[in-house]
This record gives sequence, C-alpha cells and structure tokens, in this order.
Amino acid sequence: MLKKLLPSLALLLTLSVNGQVSSQYPWEVGLQVGTSSMGGELIQNDIIFLNQPSFSAGLTVRRRIGGLFALRAHLLYGGLQGDDTESDDADQARRGFSARTNIFEPGLVLEFEPLAQRRFVDGQFKRILSPYVYGGVGYGIWQEQDTDFNGRADQPVQNDRNNNELNGFVLPYGFGLKYYVSERSSIGIDFGARLMNSDYLDGISEAGNPDANDTYAFLGLRFSTGFGIKDTDKDGIPDDIDACPEQPGPESTNGCPDTDGDGLADRDDSCPNEAGVIALGGCPDGDGDGIADKDDDCPEVAGSAALMGCPDSDGDGIADKDDGCPEIAGTAALMGCPDSDGDGIADKDDDCPEVAGISRFNGCPDTDGDGIPDAEDECPDEAGSAARNGCPEPREVYETITSRVERYQPLVDDLEHIDIDENTGTIVIESIFFASDRYNRDQLDRSILDDIVTFLSRTGAENFSVRFEGHADRRNTEAYNQTLSENRARGAMEYVLDKGIDAERVSMIGFGENQPVAPIEDLQGNRVVISVAVEPPLRIE
Repeated sequence: MLKKLLPSLALLLTLSVNGQVSSQYPWEVGLQVGTSSMGGELIQNDIIFLNQPSFSAGLTVRRRIGGLFALRAHLLYGGLQGDDTESDDADQARRGFSARTNIFEPGLVLEFEPLAQRRFVDGQFKRILSPYVYGGVGYGIWQEQDTDFNGRADQPVQNDRNNNELNGFVLPYGFGLKYYVSERSSIGIDFGARLMNSDYLDGISEAGNPDANDTYAFLGLRFSTGFGIKDTDKDGIPDDIDACPEQPGPESTNGCPDTDGDGLADRDDSCPNEAGVIALGGCPDGDGDGIADKDDDCPEVAGSAALMGCPDSDGDGIADKDDGCPEIAGTAALMGCPDSDGDGIADKDDDCPEVAGISRFNGCPDTDGDGIPDAEDECPDEAGSAARNGCPEPREVYETITSRVERYQPLVDDLEHIDIDENTGTIVIESIFFASDRYNRDQLDRSILDDIVTFLSRTGAENFSVRFEGHADRRNTEAYNQTLSENRARGAMEYVLDKGIDAERVSMIGFGENQPVAPIEDLQGNRVVISVAVEPPLRIE
C-alpha cells in the first residue's frame, strides 16, 4: 500500500512546490513537545495516543505555498512502549508480552489550511483559530527493542528474536488546530498517526499477529514563528512580487486591489466598482455585444459597434431606436423608412408609393404641373384648370377662308343653284322669287329647293343648317306683308322637310316689308325667299 501511495504523494508535492508563495512570512520554524504511543500486538486500544504514552519532541520547518497549502519538514523523536498486562483483554493480559523502544523520524508532509488567509483582513492582522489536515511521507528509525516474551521460547518467538528490522518508510497523516497569536507566531495542538510497512516496531510478529503491521502516533503542543519575505500590505503576497505592495489585493491581480472582483486590478479597471469583462477594461457588458455598458446606447439589447451598441433589425444602418420602420430597410433621410418610388416621401406616408410624386399631394404625381394630381386630372399630360378638371381652356383658332373654301367645294359640286363665295368662304344659295301677293307652294322654284336638300344630305354638311327668310314689297298693309313673308318662308321650309331633312337643321323667319333686300321700287327683288346656309365656326385647336 505504501509503495502505491508514494508516487501520488510525490506528484502532489511537486505541483504544490510550483505554486506561488503567498504569505507575509512564508517560512516558519516550530518546536513540538508531547507524547508518542505505539499500536500493534501488545495493546488493543482504538485510540492510539492513549496506549501507554511516552515523552516526545521535535522540530519543524514549514514553507507556505499559495494561500491554502504548506510544505512541512519535521524531525521527531519519541519513546514507545507496550505491555500486555495493561490490556483489557484477559487472554492478552495472561500472555504477558512487553516491549520498549525509541523512534526517530524525519519526514515531509503537505498541509491544507483553509482559513489561513483570514488572519489578515484588509491588510490588518486578526487572531483566529485555524484547523488543518496533512499527509506525507517519512522514514522511521527505531532502537533495538527490549522485548520480553514472558518465558516463551517456541519457534515463532525464536524467529522474532532473530529478526533485525529496525527501520522503514512510513506515511504520516493527521490534523491539528492552531491559534495565531501574532502576525508571525502561532500555538496549537497536533495529532499524527503513521502507516507502516513493518510489523517489527515492537519486535513481535510471528509470536503475535503477523497479518497486521504496527503503527505509532505523536500528540503534541507546537509553537511556531514565521520569518522571510516582507509583505507590507499583508495581503499574503511578498513585496518583491507584489505589483501594489502598499495596497492589499488578491493573488489574481498580483497583489493589487480589485474592488469589484472581476480579475482586473482597480488601477487598470475603467469600471472599478462594477464587475465586468477584462477585454472591455473591466466594464460590464450586460447584453454581451462586446460594447461596454458605459459606451452602449442600448445596454440591454445586443447591437453593433457602428451604432454604439444598438441593434439594426433591417440592416439599413439606422439603429432600431431611431428607425421609423425598424423591420423594413430604408434611408437615413427618411428615418430608416423605404421610398420605393424615390420621390423623397416614405412609403408609409406616400399615397402613391410606386409612382414618384410630390409632398403636396402625399407622394402622388402631377405630371403636367397644373396643381391637380394625375388621379383627379382628366388631362394629366396637359396643364389645365381646376374648373375644367385639369384640362386646358380651348384656344379659339379657326380654319382660314381658303381652307374652308377647299373643304366646302365637294359639298356644292354639280349643284346648279348653290355656290361658294370665295371672298367670304360662305355658301351662297339662289333666291326664290314670287309673284305679287303669292306664296303658294306651286310658286316655289323646286330646282333650288332640291339642290338645298342634296346639299344638306351630303357627307361633310352634317353641321350645316338652312334658314329660310321671307320678304314682301310695300304694296299692302304692313301686317299683311308680314304674314305674306312668313308664309313664303314656311312653304320653302315645309318642302325641304317633306324631302326628309331633319327639322332641327332648318328654320324660317318672315321680315315683311321692313327689311327690303333690294331698292323699294324693285318690287320683284323684294318678293323673295332667301335661303341662308349656316355652319358653326370650325375650331382647329
């Protein structure tokens, strides 16, 4: 068992020695005085240090390693004795064996002292009780035993007498409690037992119980005092390796204070009172976006450095908190909202988001610029007025006389009684003459009226109308002549109507004797019906 434990113990000691020394007084020397007791074949007692204790003493040298561990070398001496007659077991008491020897033990153990650092609080010493446990390796060297077999001389006794084993490796283990009375010194009590690979510590094996090895233990009072490297701030880190020798701090920051405990010394910590991330100078990063909260405009929501730690959900380069449309990519000019038609009006405010327009009409276009949006403009490509629903006022531009004459010519071709006045561009129809005091239809010149019917029926003459104007001479009363002129005009009109001309295209009027068309004395010249062809002016534009 001992051989199996030795490699593990050696590895543990090697790792511990490589640790950083962390104590104001890393070295200690101690003096131990107490008792030593033996366990084995002679006395059966479960509490080893009560087995016929003898005087013991020793010296220790201790070296602290880190804040919790220490290596301790010791040199112990003690007397060991056992007597069957002291046993509570009747058979063993009758056997009457006894033995006496002295043991000398050099050894090395590793201590674990969990409360060691509490003796210094903020650089000030504090008296404390501090427990510890330990384990290690030692070498026992004992004197030749003075063994009494109570008169037995059998072969097992002879074999035991012939054995000269007086040393061997041991494994010390134990525990203790110390009280620090000053920065340097402590007093305490220590108990340690030993596992041995020998059954001849008491000189009895075959004559007793050869299957169980012997053991022994030390119990003593110990006084220790420290010395070594100076530690001004008493933080457990020697001044020569303490980056802040006058300010207590943890080993993780090389002895410099770390108020917020984030592993970064206050002197290097941009946020010394708030635990943070070392990569951010010790400042916290609540949302984990790599931007310290103190520099993060959105410390509770992960974002990008370009936007001072704020998120940009739509990736348009505008932080969500400033983005009027955070879920849709847009432009900075429109607070992050899109403008599909590029008219400078955000789609959400644009009544015509797919067609470029103007702000006056909520983003809808006014192509002709007449102040009427295209949707309400009956002439969207031509500037107009509101009164005409966006269409322009008509321009009074008419055809020329020459153009009119050319247009009229096909209307009068082959007509004997109808012609064109090329000077005025008007249609001229021959007058119908009547005998004195006559208006009968048999007096009408039908050839003239037939030409009028033909003219009105031709393509291109649809907008023409004809008015029949009746006249009379003065050879009767005025009232009589008025009636006479009307009857003459009516007769001509009814003839045309009878030929199928629409009544809306013909009219009549009688002027009596008041508007003579020839000199008064020219009686025949004033007994007529004059046909007047009329067309509304033709507007070109």
